[in-house]
Amino acid sequence: MFGLPIAGCSDTLSSVQPSVPKPVAVAKKSEPAKEDHALRPNPVKGNRIGLADAVTMIIKRHPDLKQATAVLARSKADVGAARSVWYPQLTYQAGVGPSMFSDGDSSRFNDGAQGPGVALNQQIWDFGRSAGAIDSARAAENQRSQEVIVTADKLAEKGALAFLDVKRYEALAAEAVKNSAALKDLRGRIQDRVLAGTSDRSDLMLADVRIEGARGEEIQAQTSLMAAKVLLATLIGGMPEKYNDPTPVISKLPLYNTEPEFDQLPAVIAADQAEKASAAKIRETKAEIFPRVGVQVGYNRNYFSNNNNSGQDDNYTALLTVTGDLYKPGHKYAVQAAEEDRRAAEAMKASAILDIRGRARQARENLIGGKMRIAAYQQQEKNAKASREIFFEAYTLGKRTLTELLDAELNIHQAANNRILAEYDVMAARLQYQNVYGKLRQSLGVTATLMGE
Repeated sequence: MFGLPIAGCSDTLSSVQPSVPKPVAVAKKSEPAKEDHALRPNPVKGNRIGLADAVTMIIKRHPDLKQATAVLARSKADVGAARSVWYPQLTYQAGVGPSMFSDGDSSRFNDGAQGPGVALNQQIWDFGRSAGAIDSARAAENQRSQEVIVTADKLAEKGALAFLDVKRYEALAAEAVKNSAALKDLRGRIQDRVLAGTSDRSDLMLADVRIEGARGEEIQAQTSLMAAKVLLATLIGGMPEKYNDPTPVISKLPLYNTEPEFDQLPAVIAADQAEKASAAKIRETKAEIFPRVGVQVGYNRNYFSNNNNSGQDDNYTALLTVTGDLYKPGHKYAVQAAEEDRRAAEAMKASAILDIRGRARQARENLIGGKMRIAAYQQQEKNAKASREIFFEAYTLGKRTLTELLDAELNIHQAANNRILAEYDVMAARLQYQNVYGKLRQSLGVTATLMGE
């Protein structure tokens, strides 16, 4: 399917630059309405914002990215902790209480205190246990690094689509105002005919019914527009006065005729690193049955007291140490758990590839279908406008009813609405298409630097 080019999609994106309609007059707000207004975000610095600006602001301030960055910072610390087993460790000890000691063939009771001691330990070999832990920590760090990028890409798409929704409803609101104006103009022409006695007053009442319906639709469009603005403002931290037209930016986004390079995408890389971390964890867990070999240099001071004899003993040690578990019943289960983690990571990688492939194909089909919808609705709108003039002439001659004339006006409005929806669906599909290929932030010119990049 990806071998077929998507020709002409950018040509179908007509510039959507509607003027923001004036707010519909409403009754004086009650006290609860004032409280709702107080919940709206404050205006942002400056009165205009573009698509790339909105995406950048969302990425910089969203807590999801901060959480992913914190997880990455912890994984870096885990690498340091895994490496630290190869550093010398200085320990101390001290004790209070009696003990037994032997001298030749006899043993005696020591009621003196055990003195303090210090020891320097250095690991020499552990049969791959620490190497597995270090490799696992490194792979986990790489995984978290890619997950930071995945999070940023998701936020970029979320923000871009939220911005696009503002412009979508802005265009629909403008079309609703335009429809109301057209119906009012038609009502004026009908009123002239009523005053002239060539049309019945019931025609004027029917026109008023349609105008009230259009007014309700206009209010609904304004409500949807404000809801979209509030949602975007919640993400960016404020509400601008104006929003730049995203059409010129989105229409220049490149299209791809092949499947994504999966091994280059952050989500797949993260899953691959999770698999490597699990494999290293298996090596670490299997090596736990082997001992740790090291050297120890130490000093102890012991106090002794026996049969009125007392004194102190300085003890210096230089030892080759071997430590390990003689029996650890849970070891085999730990190995099984690590192996299952690896199988889960393999499935996660396959799932990531499947998800990306599905999203790419879905976005591609939305692009193709959206292009066809735009062409169809443009033709419908053109035909509806032509029929409106013909229907009005026929109405004046008594050959068409007012209902048919109003239906022609409604067809124009519905075709325009559907065309706007199709245009913005195509733009949304292009944004999603870019994100599937891991190019959205780069294509929009978003310059926010991530910790994982």
